[in-house]
Amino acid sequence: MLFSTLTAISQQNSTDSIYKHLDVFLENPSSQNSTTLALFLEKSTTTKKEVLLAKAVAYCNLGYVEAEKNNYQSAIGFYEKAKQLYFFENLNGYDIIEYCLKPLGNLYVKTQAFSEAENTIKHYIVIAQETKQLNQEVSGIVNLSILYHNRGEFNKAGLILKQGLQIAPNNTALKLNLATNYFGMGNYNLIKPLLNEVLAKAPKNPQAYQLLAQLYLSEKEYNKAISALKVALTVFENSPKGNKRALAKTYLTLADTYYVTNDIQKSIATIQKTYSLLLPSYTKTQQFPYKKQLYADTALLDALDLQATAFTTLGETDKAIECFEMAAEVCDYLAIQLYSQESKLIIQQQVKFRAEHLLDLYFEKYQKTKHPQWIERALQLESTIKGRVVLDAINYKNKLNKAENGTFKLFNKQQNNLAVLHSQILEITSRQEIDYEKLKTLQKQYSNVLTRQRILYDSTRRSVSTLKKQFFLTEIKTKAAELNQTVVSYFVGGQTVYQFIISAENTAFVKLTNSKETYEKFIENIAAYNRFFNAAETINNDISLFKKTAYTLLEQLNIPKAKKLLIIPDGILSFVPFQTLITKETETLMYEKMPFLVFESEVSNAVSLLEYLKNDTPFINGQTVLGIFPGFKNTPQELEYSGLEAKTIAALFPTKLLIEKQANTTAFRESTSSYSILHIATHALGGTFTSEPSILFSDSTLSIESIYGLHLSNQLVVLSACDTGIGKVVKGEGVQSLARAFQYAGAPNILFSLWQVNDKSTAFWMGYYYENLKKTKSRNYSQQQASLQYLTNENIDNSRKSPYYWGAFVYYGAIDIPQPSFGVHWYLAGLVFLLILGILSWIYFIRK
Repeated sequence: MLFSTLTAISQQNSTDSIYKHLDVFLENPSSQNSTTLALFLEKSTTTKKEVLLAKAVAYCNLGYVEAEKNNYQSAIGFYEKAKQLYFFENLNGYDIIEYCLKPLGNLYVKTQAFSEAENTIKHYIVIAQETKQLNQEVSGIVNLSILYHNRGEFNKAGLILKQGLQIAPNNTALKLNLATNYFGMGNYNLIKPLLNEVLAKAPKNPQAYQLLAQLYLSEKEYNKAISALKVALTVFENSPKGNKRALAKTYLTLADTYYVTNDIQKSIATIQKTYSLLLPSYTKTQQFPYKKQLYADTALLDALDLQATAFTTLGETDKAIECFEMAAEVCDYLAIQLYSQESKLIIQQQVKFRAEHLLDLYFEKYQKTKHPQWIERALQLESTIKGRVVLDAINYKNKLNKAENGTFKLFNKQQNNLAVLHSQILEITSRQEIDYEKLKTLQKQYSNVLTRQRILYDSTRRSVSTLKKQFFLTEIKTKAAELNQTVVSYFVGGQTVYQFIISAENTAFVKLTNSKETYEKFIENIAAYNRFFNAAETINNDISLFKKTAYTLLEQLNIPKAKKLLIIPDGILSFVPFQTLITKETETLMYEKMPFLVFESEVSNAVSLLEYLKNDTPFINGQTVLGIFPGFKNTPQELEYSGLEAKTIAALFPTKLLIEKQANTTAFRESTSSYSILHIATHALGGTFTSEPSILFSDSTLSIESIYGLHLSNQLVVLSACDTGIGKVVKGEGVQSLARAFQYAGAPNILFSLWQVNDKSTAFWMGYYYENLKKTKSRNYSQQQASLQYLTNENIDNSRKSPYYWGAFVYYGAIDIPQPSFGVHWYLAGLVFLLILGILSWIYFIRK
């Protein structure tokens, strides 16, 4: 009894102690007191619910204060800890929606972590429904609709808002957001009736006047738009809450309106009012912020972008560059804190949009000065919009794997849990009749696991160094010289295409399109060429047109003559099989006599210049292969020639073959790390706008979400399947394909396909590839030689030598200098011996 009493007193003291520390912090919420309170909470290890609840309350207060100071990422961390405690410990007695989940969701939206925001908002909508909190449910619907609107998913936003109006038909916020969504969809005739209803009920609603201004802008009634915005500003300024950020965003909208009306100076002056509200240390003497004043905030990002655009219009190039570069830095602050890949991909699209404007300015400066610094800055910028998410993921996993505290296994386990839950949610939502109760349960589970993963990520990210983002032009030239390569990198923007050519001797920064017309023609020619590979017969049906298109495209792409080419594509160029392009006009109809680029150049690929510099994993001796061949015998999906492919590989390398039922997902997961080469010969789906890419095993289909959770360390991954390089193109990151998923999982060297390959020709081509790989130890050279051997094989008829049959596979990864085989060594030695013998005999004869 005494023990119980002492425990109860200790427990009460512990709870009181937390609240006392919290009171001290709230009286003086300085950074030092914030750190003190956070450390105190971390040291508390009790399992008593009263203490845990006190900790959750304290974390929520820390999050609130940090958010008020614009320390959004710190605030998110505290709210996530509160959320984890509350739900994992089954606590109650606290309004977790109002004081944790709602502000957390809003912070995620502010920092463009849209995927995390969606999960958080859906989580508290479910809780509100279960606890019958109508106001919170409606609030969640409003916030979710804003999120969908920001992502351009207007149909989703409209659907959920209409559902909200069914349960709260008179809610002003729902009507206003529905009107805003109609504006995004271009349904202008539906907006005014809703706006009139809102203003009749709330005549001083600032958001209504903001939307009214947008409507006037679309009708080019600029004075009315400006007047409406000034009314909104007056309402915000007189608001007792004093929402500075909302006021700043309204000033930003006004600045944008002035810019549209070509009143550039007034636009810049209004942007400066935005800075005054967002940045406490900003002074009126500044034209734009200092770098030390920057922090992660989307409103600040938009202000810098708009001001940079204004300076560009005024012809003040240096100021425009400075503002765009600061905006890029703010974007980095936002990106570095994101966990969800989806959120990272969204922010990468903004990176690409800004990069195009900056490249235009860098090119202008380069044309005027011819100074190489502008090429170097352009290259560094260009590298940030190619595979950045993939490369950061590989770097993070590699560093985490070296930790000895079991964190990596936990991270992978939770990643796999997320993949399973994600697949289950997709499966339920794809049905005609949705089981909403099951869906709610899965969404809560997903949100909880995501929270745990996010906290784990935050706790380890600071100890894991990020990928080096800066490099020098001399580094690229040095590596290109060592490998005797010419590096060709493309940037495909929304209006312009740029090209960089780098070799030991030369450097070029080229603008390939100079007008809207040339740009559109350029894109259409690429699309037209890619269409030749939609079906096996397309090229054979019109060989002349194919030759003309292939030669025209090569000229437009400005491909230099070089024995070794390293191509870094972008956007739609990622689907171009460069080795199949034709280097000069020709009359022949015989494919083996056509001047394909593959005859002149060994073509390899890289994700980005950063990856090119970083990836130098050697292809060492003693290679072993894990071969996965489901085969699908006696089914409509049977791969008749995969057995031949398997036998060829097994005859050349020590190989473990997983055939038919053995080729299942469990065996794949358990065996991948034990072999240096992973070869998967199966069916794959490239995905569509509504479905993700996937790859088939004997027992089930593996989604890209599941592949993301793997950690691969193979020196080479070969995806001998259809469409493994096909997927949705995300601006600023690349193709969301199976190949990218394997790269994300840690496979930096990968051979994959660009279309639906033929089973028989693939088996022959792969045989040639592995024969050369055995002889030369070069992953890149073997690709070229396999294509040449296929093309020159006398037993293959002309129609089957179409590029469709041999040009599908592309190699991305480290470059290996070919090693001569033993036979070549003896052959060369013999020649040298005969030459020396001949010279000695000649000398002897002369002397005699």
